[in-house]
Amino acid sequence: MFDIIRAGKKALSAIGRKIIKEKPKFSKRNIERYIPKQLKIRTKRSKKGIGKTVAAAISIGVGIVGVLAGIGIARIIRNKITKKAVILVGANKNELPGGGFNGYLVKYTDLDGLDALVEKLAQDEFSELILVPMNVINGYETEKIRNIMAYKKYMFESVKFAPALLSSDADYTYVAKTLAACTAGTDIDTAVVFLGKGTTHYSNSSYIALNERLKELGVSNVFVGTLHSYPGIDKVMSEIESGKYQNVILCPLEMTVDAEMCAAMSRDNEASWYNAFSGAGFNCGAYYKGLCAYRGIRRLIVEHTKSVMR
Repeated sequence: MFDIIRAGKKALSAIGRKIIKEKPKFSKRNIERYIPKQLKIRTKRSKKGIGKTVAAAISIGVGIVGVLAGIGIARIIRNKITKKAVILVGANKNELPGGGFNGYLVKYTDLDGLDALVEKLAQDEFSELILVPMNVINGYETEKIRNIMAYKKYMFESVKFAPALLSSDADYTYVAKTLAACTAGTDIDTAVVFLGKGTTHYSNSSYIALNERLKELGVSNVFVGTLHSYPGIDKVMSEIESGKYQNVILCPLEMTVDAEMCAAMSRDNEASWYNAFSGAGFNCGAYYKGLCAYRGIRRLIVEHTKSVMR
């Protein structure tokens, strides 16, 4: 019996270790070979894997009816007991796993849907909320989350806010090391540009600070730029030209990637960074996954959330 259980666990572990390599959406002169091998994300568990799970359950004497009944009971218990929720604002369940939040019910919403979701949780008699801004910096979006909750917090016993990704000195070091590790496989003549939106908010200095932290760590081929603020494309391109790089990989410095960021990295957009670098003679490529694709970044989000839990 125990041999069967161990075999089942081993099979499930093998399924969980499967990963896929994200390839760039656009290519030019075989740019694929410049995309770092470390840029990988975990796949969702396949239907085949689910089938193996069910088969393993049957093999140890648990019938399908018993499994379904157990799931139903678990849901009833959860609905009765769980009155605490973590709200990831600016993400969806396909981009960030919901595990690791100490039994809190995990909800996903964009900023526009936050008001309605909070109202629904209040109607369902939730007592505690933790708001997690899926933002790189503490800018206008995080302020708006707090403003919305200023009129809603009286509905709950406790409302807390987790910090954005770059909120402490330790965060800058951790994120810089994570980006460095993910790009360590690039050739010496390849520059990697992490591209953020930029803002008129004073928190835009976070992009500059992250760029400096990368350089302090000796990561010379990774650069930080912004679409709408400083450092802009002229500044970034000047530094890359000074470094004698031949290839440029554009990567989003966003938790999740929106249409504007995709356009900024697309060769189909004449005003894009892709075409600006290509026009300047660089061999350019793009990686279209946001920071949530990096396991280390997801781990930091979970740690930020746990830091404000009771």
